[in-house]
Amino acid sequence: MKQGAHPHEKPHHPHWPLETLLFAFVFALGWRSVHAPETWIHLKTGAKMLAEHALPMTDPFSYGSSGGAWTTDSWLFDAVAAKLDALGGVKAVVFLKSLVAGAAFALLLPINHGSPLAAASLLALGACAGWAGLVETPAIFDLLFFSLFIRLLRPRHRFQWWQGAAAAALTALWANTHGASALLALWLVGLKVFKASLRTAARERLGYWATFGACIVTLSWNPLGWAVLGRTFADAIAVPGGWPADWVSLYTLFAVAGLVSCWYTLQQEFVTTVAAAAIIALSTVLPGLRPLAILAACPVIALALGHWLKPRSDTWPRVMRWAVFAGFLLAGYQHFIVKPLSRERGYGAPALAGAAHYLESNGVHGRMFNEPDAGAELIGLTGRSVFVDLRPGVYPASFKSEAAAWPRLFRQLDMVYRFDYAVLHNHRADAPARVIDEDPNWVLGYADDRALVYLKKVGENALVLPREPRLVSPNRMWPGELDALLADKRKAGKVLEELDRWLVQAPDSVQALLWKAYALGRLGLQDKADRHLQLARERPRLRRDPELRAAYAFALEARGRAQEAREEYRGALESARRLGRPRVQAEILPRLAAVHRALGNEGAAREAEDQVKAIPAPVEPEE
Repeated sequence: MKQGAHPHEKPHHPHWPLETLLFAFVFALGWRSVHAPETWIHLKTGAKMLAEHALPMTDPFSYGSSGGAWTTDSWLFDAVAAKLDALGGVKAVVFLKSLVAGAAFALLLPINHGSPLAAASLLALGACAGWAGLVETPAIFDLLFFSLFIRLLRPRHRFQWWQGAAAAALTALWANTHGASALLALWLVGLKVFKASLRTAARERLGYWATFGACIVTLSWNPLGWAVLGRTFADAIAVPGGWPADWVSLYTLFAVAGLVSCWYTLQQEFVTTVAAAAIIALSTVLPGLRPLAILAACPVIALALGHWLKPRSDTWPRVMRWAVFAGFLLAGYQHFIVKPLSRERGYGAPALAGAAHYLESNGVHGRMFNEPDAGAELIGLTGRSVFVDLRPGVYPASFKSEAAAWPRLFRQLDMVYRFDYAVLHNHRADAPARVIDEDPNWVLGYADDRALVYLKKVGENALVLPREPRLVSPNRMWPGELDALLADKRKAGKVLEELDRWLVQAPDSVQALLWKAYALGRLGLQDKADRHLQLARERPRLRRDPELRAAYAFALEARGRAQEAREEYRGALESARRLGRPRVQAEILPRLAAVHRALGNEGAAREAEDQVKAIPAPVEPEE
């Protein structure tokens, strides 16, 4: 290709092989990405629309919302995703998401200062920085529509009527695919109209104004009409999937670099620059826009680099070296994002599948209690009406606060809503479900590594209740909870029998294996204890779940294998940090300090204890 011109002249440098490689790289990120619980609700909404040939007008998913007015602003995405899910399952929907993400980033590669390799590197890093947004939700299409509009509105040749028609069609698609962000289409076209009004022939100004008018009209070509504007950015108040939105991250680096670059590119690229600056500014208060802000920052940063970097032709050797760089970047993404997070939660990584099977196979019915962050998955897996979920604008703020504070308010909530059963995540740190364990009206019916199901003793599920009361409380962090029971010879045998029943009920439970290994060791059955520890070590979930890994370390410590226990405690602590679980860290650090002290490392023990003090206390939701 020709050497690139100065960035103020013609910053458009396509290179199809490099674009193909960049597309493949981002596609691979999407294929191996994390998942979002919200996808379950989109799938159920789409399936309901396909079955009834109508949009929902009232909430069909939650009795906690009292069937209030609710509908979707992303019906097209919902319907397509539901159809793909029905035909090809998770892989089909993930393929669509990956295709969209790859196209969005590859489309912006030609906008650079004359070095496509530098622009490709920026876009690849940007795709990694926006990992939280590479999920199966309508917001993934925001990336594609933004890139298409930028490519459509950038050319400096005379206005063509096909451009106006394309802009209007894209606006209509955006409004139906993700209406909450469709206002950005008008913003982008409006910027082009303003720029054209400054120094453009009257005929072209008329064309752009006609395009803007057509986009205003087509924005209303959705089932909600103009009411879609009332939902603008309604789902952008949090990062997709609920992943932590840390300020100290690559997002901050891209946001700052993007805003600084806007100073250099404003006169050169008015539409691209102002659009990027606006989206970056919005993303500071709307975390859900952060992936889009990172994408928007990439072209302005690439153009600004033209003031310091000389244009370089992208020869085949350089392209191949870039492919090696992308391979290392993909390996890092696999290690830091995919390995610890991809199976954590959300569509494609269900946490409550065992609980859902228990409910169906045992005919459990009635009113269900659930935590807010479990609602979407329960809707997707069971189709039952949930108590609460995380959809914005569905529940009053006071209701959401009370639901979030359920470990403190469960008895009061039960008195008002009269629950028949409860499905909870099996959070062992701090044992939030202890309040139900201690309530004489409830009994634990099912437990695995990820879920707990409680049944009310009197009510619709009386016939499903376990025949014998449970001695073991699975929602505890440490197997040491068994010590008092094992000390009683009359109860020790019953404890082993109950652990066996637990393994039969949930055969893939790592926690049950660990607790049985600990119990066997305490009873002097060392060979059997070691065999159970080996079985637990072979389960992949042990390495992914910091609570299970910490329990494994505890069992090793009890067997006198202190050095091995120390390494496992460290691994569990690092995993808890990556997952953003301060309560789990606070549980692990004292045990790690005790092991350090037992091994004679007093300095490391004190350091671990100081780290416990540095962990902020959890904030209790307001009533």
